[in-house]
Amino acid sequence: SNNKLDDDLPDINLNLGELDFTSEDFLLDEVDVHIQENLEDDIVKEALKKGVDLRQYSKEIEHELLKVENESVQDYIKESQNIASLHKQIAAFDTILQRMEQMLNGFQGDLSSISTEIQSLQDQSIAMNIKLKNRQAIRGELSQYVDEMVIPESMITAILESPVTEDDFKEQLHELNHKINFVKEQSFRDARACLDVKDVLEKLKIKAISKIREFLLQKIYAFRKPMTNY
Repeated sequence: SNNKLDDDLPDINLNLGELDFTSEDFLLDEVDVHIQENLEDDIVKEALKKGVDLRQYSKEIEHELLKVENESVQDYIKESQNIASLHKQIAAFDTILQRMEQMLNGFQGDLSSISTEIQSLQDQSIAMNIKLKNRQAIRGELSQYVDEMVIPESMITAILESPVTEDDFKEQLHELNHKINFVKEQSFRDARACLDVKDVLEKLKIKAISKIREFLLQKIYAFRKPMTNY
């Protein structure tokens, strides 16, 4: 039956070429490549030149590596305390840096608050400056208004006591006329301050007219007398 099964199966001939890993040629090529790479190593070349046994040389290198490894472990053990201390210092520095960061954040917040206050002060300063300019402008106009409205004592004295012929009387009479016209103009604007000076101005006006009338009558009487012009 086996012969019959073999007869029934077709002949399969797989030609894998370079992919045929089962071939002896492929295994030998791999070994050759590995050997060639090792032979190109500088240390191996130096050992071959000196005629050193590579197996013995390999053991010596392995021994040296183990020795270096043990020394490294011993060095690490010796420095373990220093490393632990360094770790603690780094942790302490981290804590200090965190505190400094918190302080800087707080300082930044304070600066922001101060900046807001400075801006508020600047706004208040600008507002006060505007108010000051407005008050100065109003004060100038108000001062002029008060000067126009107030009756100085010098005017009252000159109108009541100075002779009509003196310059002081004439100047104060001119100023009195100006104030009367000013008060009359302000009366049409319903200025209450006019009520405080209106009566005084009216009395001074009557007094000035009376003095001028008396002066003129005296002159007229003087002209009527005979030989007055001689």
